[in-house]
Amino acid sequence: MGVLSMVKAFSGRLESVVESLTDALPPYRTAQGILDAKETCDDGKFYIHVADSRIEVDEATCQILEIGEMLKVRYTRGTRAINIDRYLPQNGVE
Repeated sequence: MGVLSMVKAFSGRLESVVESLTDALPPYRTAQGILDAKETCDDGKFYIHVADSRIEVDEATCQILEIGEMLKVRYTRGTRAINIDRYLPQNGVE
């Protein structure tokens, strides 16, 4: 393994770490509305669609949430969900 390939490998890992750290830093975004759709990609990632935002969630979350639920989702710059709040209407009124 040459020096150049080792430098490239290290550079790629360093870039990945920086991207992950940058994604985890505030400010966070918020989407509030009805869960429009759930999506599973070929690469094994799961997404929900709320208020015109496509947000990555884990498999368990994707299975638990129901289309039509009123949600408030806080997510990172990389569109990964941080927390999801469900809103239940009181007496049919939001």
